[in-house]
Amino acid sequence: MEPVKGGSLVNLPKEADQILRSLNGGSNASYAIRFAASFPNMAMVLSGMSNMDQMVDNLSAMKDFKPLNGTEHEAIRKVCEIFKSLNLIPCTSCRYCIEESQCPKSIRIPDLFAAMNAHEAFHNWNTGYYYSEIITGGGHGKASECIKCGKCEKVCPQHLAIREILQNVARTFEK
Repeated sequence: MEPVKGGSLVNLPKEADQILRSLNGGSNASYAIRFAASFPNMAMVLSGMSNMDQMVDNLSAMKDFKPLNGTEHEAIRKVCEIFKSLNLIPCTSCRYCIEESQCPKSIRIPDLFAAMNAHEAFHNWNTGYYYSEIITGGGHGKASECIKCGKCEKVCPQHLAIREILQNVARTFEK
């Protein structure tokens, strides 16, 4: 996946954001891009952009490129530890679970997992609203409506226990 992971590495949890900002050397996205580009024999780093400011930021991270230094690597390690402690669902939103398996209940699994991750990482007031928008838009199923057929798990490249995770999602959002 792209180094900024669909923008989720730009809007970090507060503690992780403070670690990178304390370096005073660039944006959160620039550290992600430089991290990916710092590997030996790396020829190209791809990153999605939504506007001109993001494009300028991404390009500036690669202009006169310098690999991450020891202090920056240590900061990235600390940010990774913060993310690991959050126990987020490692879904990459490939959507195989809903496109390939044809979920019989039309549950938008990656979107529900994204809502759960946002809830766990940021404790935003709007994650509940986001969850309800996912299930009401277009007649999509709630997490609790999973019939546990397992079709989704058979095609998941991350080998996630989707049926079990959906139960956790339901407990969190369907109180």
